[in-house]
Amino acid sequence: MRVKSLHIVLSALAILALTSSLALARGGMGGGQGGCPGMGGGWGQLSPEKQATFQKLHDAFAAKTAQLRADLGVKMAELNALSVAATPDQAKIDAVTKQIGDLQAKLLAERTQFRIQVSKEVGAGVAGGGCPGMGGGMMGGYHGGGCQ
Repeated sequence: MRVKSLHIVLSALAILALTSSLALARGGMGGGQGGCPGMGGGWGQLSPEKQATFQKLHDAFAAKTAQLRADLGVKMAELNALSVAATPDQAKIDAVTKQIGDLQAKLLAERTQFRIQVSKEVGAGVAGGGCPGMGGGMMGGYHGGGCQ
């Protein structure tokens, strides 16, 4: 049974690595020119300079949080494997759950700083709640889809 759990975890990690690299390869934002800022506050109404500023801030945020998001994905896969084991170890599940909470708290702090910086440098509402990856979606909105 341990081999099966190991295969599940390794498969999840491989999928996570593939999707993360694909997301970073396309710039980390969904949907071409409009991306997520258009959903949160008028990307099309921003000057090219403001768009470039946002993109620079977003790229820095994505790079800064990439390892945290990858770690979160690994811990989520680990939690899943522990949860479906034939005899779940509650102590290990509790420890991994705490680690996930800690990673989510760090990501939330980074996301909040990103949103504050975008509001100051680009304009209020640009990185608002309309971004799929900024507030909702997979793993609490910290990974995948829209903005990271």
